[in-house]
Amino acid sequence: MRKMRVLAIGNVFNPSGVSVHIINVLKELVKMGDEVFLYVPSFLVRRNYEVLKDLENAHISVHHSVYETKEAEEVGTLPYFIRSHTVYLRWNNLGEDRKYIDELKDIKPDVIYDMHEDSITLRLSYHIAKRLNKPLVKLLHDEPFRNSFGRGYRKFLGIKGLAYDTLMWMFYKFDKRAFLRSINDGILRGIAGVSKAPFYLSGIEEIAHSVRLKVYEVGNAFNKDIIYKYRRTRGKEDYAVFFARLVPQKGIKELPKIADLLDSKIVVFGKIFNENDRSILMSHPKIEYKGYRPIEEVYNTVAKAKVLIYPSHQDGFSLVVLDTLALGTSVVAYDIPAIRFVFSSLKPVRTVREYDIKEMASTANSILRMKDEEYESEHEDEKVKKFLELHSSWANVAKETHDFLSAFL
Repeated sequence: MRKMRVLAIGNVFNPSGVSVHIINVLKELVKMGDEVFLYVPSFLVRRNYEVLKDLENAHISVHHSVYETKEAEEVGTLPYFIRSHTVYLRWNNLGEDRKYIDELKDIKPDVIYDMHEDSITLRLSYHIAKRLNKPLVKLLHDEPFRNSFGRGYRKFLGIKGLAYDTLMWMFYKFDKRAFLRSINDGILRGIAGVSKAPFYLSGIEEIAHSVRLKVYEVGNAFNKDIIYKYRRTRGKEDYAVFFARLVPQKGIKELPKIADLLDSKIVVFGKIFNENDRSILMSHPKIEYKGYRPIEEVYNTVAKAKVLIYPSHQDGFSLVVLDTLALGTSVVAYDIPAIRFVFSSLKPVRTVREYDIKEMASTANSILRMKDEEYESEHEDEKVKKFLELHSSWANVAKETHDFLSAFL
């Protein structure tokens, strides 16, 4: 196996599945013998030295700029939303990152790996790859753009969602142009996806004729050492659970309506980003909001639950669903591409039409009524066990990553 020098562009500070993927894949690449260097864009820097120390203890070389750059200012959702989707109009405006690009030559990387689907990181990685004269490979978690009218937020956010979708419809055109420029200039050489979903939703194959594309078979993994301490498929308790970022994209607006129709309570974990949502969750008689808790507590509660309610509208590859399945708990989710392409063939994961809260509640109730023997047999199905074994190691994800990146050497 040929060893590489990889310059990764990534945000390791965001509490999301994307950061989990970045951190774990980079660690495993080092274990495989690759030299890994991490550059965090200045607009994503946070003062979380614990994360950086963990990476450096894993022999990942964190670029010194992350310590020198002033922590990125907290900006409102709308201003950042506008700024991040209009970078094509300011393609050469690299801000504070500009002063560090030339010294990245000293790393002498074989490949630049931009581990985000966003056009705002694409602008930076484009200029780095061009300056260093090295191939750029982009990783898609969510879709970078769509050819549709927004993401359908008008269907659950009303007028506010209509405004959001209208902006997205316009901004997708700029995001698409950013990718077109990177492709046509011969800088962007490869695009990988954690699942088929981002390719399906963007139709990026239509503009990426000269680019090597790859859908990872194992786009994400779960932490087997921790999760299997809690896994249980028998003796479940009669309640539902939900854990994710508590934002409209993950179905927070639909959760109370689903709870109204459930035969049990829903235990909810996650960080609230809107205080109005807190009052709604706290006041609902069938929702038990636990807040943002240690992952061990979350796993213990999820493993005891009989079903995960997951009305998410936006995912590339859901780590929430993967972790829940590994914990031995069944799932009801919307039939969005990320769920359909990754999980739909597995018995314990049931899907319903997007926005159909009545069918979601009805399906969850049928799971709550299942007998232990039937419930356990679904989770012990050979197809499920094979899927979990494949996704139980980040080394499997890193192996696919290494093989794809090494194709550009």
